[in-house]
Amino acid sequence: MKKIILSVLSFFFVFSSIAQNINVNPNPNGEPWIVGGLRVPSIQEINNISVVKYSPNYKAKDLPAALDNSTNSYFRPIFSQDDGCCAQASGVAYNFTYEINRVRGTSANTTQNQFPTHYTYNFLNAGSGENGSWMADGWAIIKANGCPTVATYGGLSNYPEYWMSGYDNYTSGMNNRVTEIVAFDVATPEGLEILKYWMYDHLDGSETGSIVNFAAGISNDGFLMEGDKILSWGYPVNHAMTITGWDDDITYDFNNDGQITNDIDINNDGVVDMKDWERGALVMVNSWGTGWGNGGKAYIMYKLLAEEVSNGGIHAHKVFSVNVKNNPEPELYLKVKMQHNSRNAIKIYAGISPNTADVEPEFILNFPMFNRQGGSFDMRGNTSDPIEITLDISELLSYIEPNTDAKYFLMVNEADESGSFTGQVIDFSITDNSNNEIICSEHNVSLINNAVTTLSLIKSHDFEAPVVTDEQLPAATISQSYSYQLSGTGGTQPYIWNVRIDYEQDEFTESYPNITSNVITTSDNDDGYAAKTLGFDFPFYGELYNEVFVTTDGSIVFSAGFDYLRTEEAIVEHKVIGVFASDLMIYPANGDGIFYEGDANSATFRWKTALYGNEDANIDVAVKLFPSGEIKMFYGDNISEGISWASGISNGEGSYTISPNSNSNNPDNDRFNYTPNDYPYGMAMSQNGIFSGTAPDVEDSWDITFSIKDDNNIFSLKTLTFTTETVNVENINNENNITCFPNPFSNKIDFYINNNTESAITLEIYNLTGAIIYKNTQVNNAFSWNPKTNIPSGIYMYKIFSATENLANGKIIKK
Repeated sequence: MKKIILSVLSFFFVFSSIAQNINVNPNPNGEPWIVGGLRVPSIQEINNISVVKYSPNYKAKDLPAALDNSTNSYFRPIFSQDDGCCAQASGVAYNFTYEINRVRGTSANTTQNQFPTHYTYNFLNAGSGENGSWMADGWAIIKANGCPTVATYGGLSNYPEYWMSGYDNYTSGMNNRVTEIVAFDVATPEGLEILKYWMYDHLDGSETGSIVNFAAGISNDGFLMEGDKILSWGYPVNHAMTITGWDDDITYDFNNDGQITNDIDINNDGVVDMKDWERGALVMVNSWGTGWGNGGKAYIMYKLLAEEVSNGGIHAHKVFSVNVKNNPEPELYLKVKMQHNSRNAIKIYAGISPNTADVEPEFILNFPMFNRQGGSFDMRGNTSDPIEITLDISELLSYIEPNTDAKYFLMVNEADESGSFTGQVIDFSITDNSNNEIICSEHNVSLINNAVTTLSLIKSHDFEAPVVTDEQLPAATISQSYSYQLSGTGGTQPYIWNVRIDYEQDEFTESYPNITSNVITTSDNDDGYAAKTLGFDFPFYGELYNEVFVTTDGSIVFSAGFDYLRTEEAIVEHKVIGVFASDLMIYPANGDGIFYEGDANSATFRWKTALYGNEDANIDVAVKLFPSGEIKMFYGDNISEGISWASGISNGEGSYTISPNSNSNNPDNDRFNYTPNDYPYGMAMSQNGIFSGTAPDVEDSWDITFSIKDDNNIFSLKTLTFTTETVNVENINNENNITCFPNPFSNKIDFYINNNTESAITLEIYNLTGAIIYKNTQVNNAFSWNPKTNIPSGIYMYKIFSATENLANGKIIKK
């Protein structure tokens, strides 16, 4: 049975290295100022987060010279973090707390309206306060399953190995959710302005704006601070903080010329940009208590947003924030009570099948928590007592009909090759939003060693899925701009829209591309990558790429940087072509390498590598890309067995295909090709349902599948036909060679007359009753008509003439 893997959007994280936390407070008796507790993401991982831009409907207001959102009631009091939780202190305790209170209009000065640092941190820190995390890792957990309040959790923090227990605790947290993680590119004045509007009115006209988080290097000798101004960050990047506002009047004379300027090249790089600014700063709040800086705050000069990290800038020139849900109620959730004595060896996930006779799920839902995390501790960290948890499985309803029996699955995958760990599922049930609970008849089920333990039950549920209400798309004009707002109904608004692009997967027979020349030099032989320019535009999930990035871990990715993409879940969550995604390593002395061969017709990449820590392992795989978008994967002879690996393709946004041989023990001589559905490249779908772009330059039609997802992550699909056509222009008089470039009734129609006269020329457009609806006279041989959108469909006549002769006439058909 083919399994479909769903994965609540998250960021795949590992602890490749552990940064030792240090206290940089020069006062040993003061509150600790902890740095080192940060998992620094790759550039590719950061690029996977959508960058906020102006909405076409946004009406900008005049910005004040200064703003500080930390002074309003939505911002919780400044505090001092425990352990290396700076990313969760800034991302959850400050940002998420602020945003929930902002949308609810409540005050953040009580524990009932504050959110803890360690609920998310303790899933991410491998059970040690010395380890770090990243703010988006915590937000992904809250997006998937919510977050308890400080009052429910029992405090702002807890000891680093603690996991909360209690069905009611988890279900109450499900009402506090992230809906979207966003980024702001602040390296330019335009990006800074967008950030200011986000902090001013949330870019939607709200009465109060939002706050953001960022990362930089900070220590006693690793950054420059004068008074309450940050003049330069240090290296490495090791701390996450919060931005709450700005002040355009904060200044610093960086080049010591006795004047404050933003329009002089003070760094002598030949250009004047933000790196030369000496006026303006952001307001930053730290998590080191009120004894740091100016009551826990400092100013970050605008200049540092544009600087490279090596020259004192913030990480990746980006800051991050979230949109949240206002009191959501999940449709369906799973409850499980269980024990296990090494929680980092288990993964808990759910599944569903419309066919109640199935013994395994047809659709699988993964979670970014309870996923081999938390270190080698019991489930609750400090006690062997059972843990009670709930998990939101509303998204699984997308695959069944309302009021129809379906089979629900709980799965616990134990990775325990030594056989030294034990555990059991004590109880398992499914509860809906009307508090109807179905309890599994099996209890006290021992976990199968080093395998998947599956429990199931049958339940029906009455729910309403969102549906696309459009029956057709308006036709587009070839080579012209196009924009159409789709509509939906049902489910729980707001909706998130997407385009679903599918690939047809088949086996094929073809000789293995045993290429041995053109070695690609990666940034590192282990965990490295390299850019490669293709000889053609390669279409992948609706976008065209003439450059790709090949990684040492057996994958092709589409932005610079290295990520740990080694599982099927990681493939689902990233834009990637995973050929043999595993912890691979190149040993050049053994003849290993990544090889390339390509031209305007195809591009072939071959990995002849081994495993990290095992240079005797044999990995020999290849992939071939084509201008049509076709992808061919090849697997060579004698690939070492017993390797954990994954294979598949994905856009990281819900469209993906996992290879049939993914993680198989013996993929020798396998061949799989992936052929995409035909798609009008140049067209894209926004999350708010606008299908837009520049239409292809040919008359054609495409069947496009649109996805609409509601606030409970329940989605449905609908296929609509998108057609391109030309405006039907028929010339009655061709003697003067009139040429029309029409874009009917969306922008304009351009007329060009091959006429050398210097006399005045008139364009008239009239309807079939003879009424003139447009007239223009000019000394020129080119006209543009911008028709009103309320002109009805039908036939319109045009006439172009001078004082002495008729130059051209014809008709235009508006469809």
